[in-house]
Amino acid sequence: MLFRSGTIRIPFEPNGRARERGRPIQRVELDPEHDRHARAALEAYADSSAAEMPWLAEWMREALGGPQPDLTRCAATVERVFDLAQAWAAGQPDYAGAAWEHVRASLHDALQHVPRAVARDALETDPV
Repeated sequence: MLFRSGTIRIPFEPNGRARERGRPIQRVELDPEHDRHARAALEAYADSSAAEMPWLAEWMREALGGPQPDLTRCAATVERVFDLAQAWAAGQPDYAGAAWEHVRASLHDALQHVPRAVARDALETDPV
């Protein structure tokens, strides 16, 4: 990928130096081929732009290529939004903390691709 003057390389150069604070960022070029954070950023941008610019979202998803994750490349964003939702819900009179924690554990497992053990009685059907 070509880097032009005025751009910031992500990830930064091997010496780890960040840009000088006095210079404003003119352009940032991401390298999705080698940087998982760049892939997550492109997925988030595609999701965000899908309603207003579906053609752009589709192009970005195609540009990401495969393999596609089971759920998302943005697990940290999903967890952050879940935390915000739980914090809001905790202020409601019908808040059920145990239920939220159960959902949190299931969400965490799904995002980590760790299948939860299915309880034996969960597979049984109620007799009619």
